[in-house]
Formats: sequence, structure tokens, C-alpha cells
Amino acid sequence: MDAKKAVLNNIVNLPTPVSHALLKMNVFPHLVYGADYARYREFLTRNLMSYDATQLLINAVNAAIRDVPYYNKRYHGVEIRSVAEFDQTLALIDKDTVLDNYDDFINPQVNLRNYDFGTTGGTSGKPMKLVAPKNRYVVELATMHDMWSRVGYNFDVRAVIRNHRLSDDLIYTINPITREVIFDGFRLDQDYFESIYQVIKRMHVPFVHAYPSAAYEFSRFLRDRGYDPSFIRAFLSGSENIFDYQIDLIERRLGIRFFNWYGHSEKLILAGYCQKGNLYHVEPTYGYFELVDEENRMIREPGSTGEMVGTSFHNPGMPLIRYRTGDFAEYVSDHCPACGRRVTILKNIKGRWSGDKIFNSDGSFVTTTALNLHSELYSVINGMQYVQERKGDLRVLVVRSPEFRDGHEAALYRHFREKLKPETTITIEYVDRLRRQPNGKFLHIISKVQG
Repeated sequence: MDAKKAVLNNIVNLPTPVSHALLKMNVFPHLVYGADYARYREFLTRNLMSYDATQLLINAVNAAIRDVPYYNKRYHGVEIRSVAEFDQTLALIDKDTVLDNYDDFINPQVNLRNYDFGTTGGTSGKPMKLVAPKNRYVVELATMHDMWSRVGYNFDVRAVIRNHRLSDDLIYTINPITREVIFDGFRLDQDYFESIYQVIKRMHVPFVHAYPSAAYEFSRFLRDRGYDPSFIRAFLSGSENIFDYQIDLIERRLGIRFFNWYGHSEKLILAGYCQKGNLYHVEPTYGYFELVDEENRMIREPGSTGEMVGTSFHNPGMPLIRYRTGDFAEYVSDHCPACGRRVTILKNIKGRWSGDKIFNSDGSFVTTTALNLHSELYSVINGMQYVQERKGDLRVLVVRSPEFRDGHEAALYRHFREKLKPETTITIEYVDRLRRQPNGKFLHIISKVQG
């Protein structure tokens, strides 16, 4: 591990007074994320109202056809010169396409030492291995921060209630580099919500970064206790489906802005709420977006729903072209009347993460999102599904790969025991195939528990 990684990995372990001091001093994001980040933020500002991504698309696709074995074999000799040729020539792909041809999707022309290896969350059964540039944070964070700025975020301190697990003696920890006050995303009970509220009120933390389900549960706590939430400017939420009752409580009853965004592990599409409403704006500089119907035709009719399809702009190591995400959205228009931006406008995005809950026996819960492994364990399983018939009892169905060993079972048990309460019973069952509904659809969790 190099010195930089060592610092980043241990920054949250600094003494509390030191962390608080650094938190107050660290107010210039370009000093943390570098000149490339600053330049990209300026680029996004210049092109906020509209951006023609045609040349980015053509360059990315032609480079992939030239350098990446899968595309070179399939489209050898083809040169794309327009969006029309792109539409007519390149076929849609999906996760199975990549899994069946994984090695051919890796670009042999790049230096893989400059890339990280990871996986998707495995939300539809078997996860997919991914390769992504180490410097992807430039585009990723610059675009995300630009989106958050629409609700006033300006590298402010954020409370984070997501997928972190803290030791029982810690209420929170601080990452002064990212300006995060990090809470345990797996307690989510009334006593811990009380601690969260007292900390963020004392520290005047204006933004809460949380899964939508956690934002909603915390908001219920605030309402039920009659606490003043006026210092919270916005919840910054993503990674789960959202529901009207969540928006109703958070925005209409508590008066806190609920800013949601859509993204996914493959990093092809990023979309966030409008600054003046709850319609999603697809960011045109991030990747090429398409919405297709059941016959793979582009949707341009307002009110029509289709599958979201994305194409890489910023990942030459493993470009994905016309990749079906398995997520769906309703098309609205290509112009937002509220803010004036000329970008694709969507609503009713329904992603693969459903925000379903796994309940402990005392009624506290964690979401399936928070249980996501995101580790080397995904490389030794061919699918996973949760079954819960009563609170405090969880069965995990696992389809093993040939590489699965006894040590992996121990690691799985350890992972789930760390996330759930000690009294919760966890049983891992090995199956040949995961369960599907009568209509053929896969559910990540099969639950009979009412929250």
C-alpha cells in the first residue's frame, strides 16, 4: 500500500479534536481533488444549459471498435460517423453479454495498473466484474457535486448514513478530506437516531447523505419527536427506488429538500433532480443515454416508459456500448420548463435496488442496499437472494461458483453478522438456481415481513 492510500484509509481514525479542526480548515475542494477536478467543474458550469455529446460518443465508439476485442471482432472495419449510424449499426448488449465475453471487453491497449477491479452489486442474481480508471473520481465527483450544487451544496459538511459499520463505542467518525460526518448505517433505531440528530444539530451539518429509506425513517423520527429540522437544507439520496410517501413526509411535511439521483455501478448514466422540482435531468457529459421500448426502439413520446441504456464516455479500459441497465424510467421531454436546461428529462425511475428491508427481531432493519457485498466474495458466487419469513430470521440463498471454498462461507457469515444484530439468525443455503416469480421476474428479496 502506498503512502497516499495509507493516509486515505486511516484518515477516519484521527483523534476527534484533530478531525474537527481539519474539517473546518478544509474548505477548498480543488485542493483535495486536484486541478483536473477543478477544470471539469468549470467545464460543467460552461455547458450547464445544454451540451451536444455527439463527438464524445463517436470518439468513444470508434476507439472501442479499434481497440477492444469484443467490438473489434463484431464490427471490424466499421467507422461510426453520426448518431444515426450508431443507432443503425451497433446492437444492444446486457450483463449476460459481458459475462459471456468478459475477457474480450477488456482493452489490451491500456495499462491496467491505472485501473481498479470491482463488481456490480449482483441485484439481479449474478454480479458482474468491472474495470474502471483510478482517476474516475474526477468525472464522478465533479458531476455529482455539480448536481448537488442545485440544492445549495458547496463542499459543505455532510452527514452520511449509508453503508458504513462503526464499532459499538462510536457514535460517528469524521473524514475531514471528504468533509463527511459518518454514522453507522446499520443501527437505524430510535436511540441511534437521537444520537445522530444531536450530533448534526450541534455541528450545524446542513446536508444528510442517505439511502432514501434511511432518510425517510430518520424523518419519521424527527416528526414523531417534534424536533426542529430547519437546519437541514437537504437530504442527498440515491441507490434505491423512491416512493411518494417518502417525498410527502420529507418535503411537504418537514420542509426539507429531498434531492434524489440515479446512478449505477457500470457508471454509464447519471441523472439528478432539477433544482426547481423532482424531475430527473440526465447529465449529457457523463455518458450517452437512450430509453428504449420492448422492441429496442428509441422512446420519444412523453409518458412512455422504457429501459435505460447507456454508453461509456470515460472508461477506455472496459467500454460498454448500448448497455441495457435493467432499470426503467418514464420519458418526459428534452427540455425542462422549470429551469430551462435542454437535456433529457425523466421521471419514475425504477432501479434494480428496491430499498427492501431486512428486519432484526426488535424491528430495527437494514436495507438490502446496505447489505451489498461489493467485495471479492461476489467473484465466487453465481447468484444470491434473501428470504425472510419473520423478523430476526434471514435465509440467504447462494449459487456457488466452482471457485467457492469453505473459507468463503465463513466470510459470508461474518459479513452478515457484522451488519445485522447479534440475535438475528442467519442461515446460508446453497441452491442450484434462485427463485423467480410466476411471471419470470427475479426479486432480490422474498419477504413476508410487514415493516
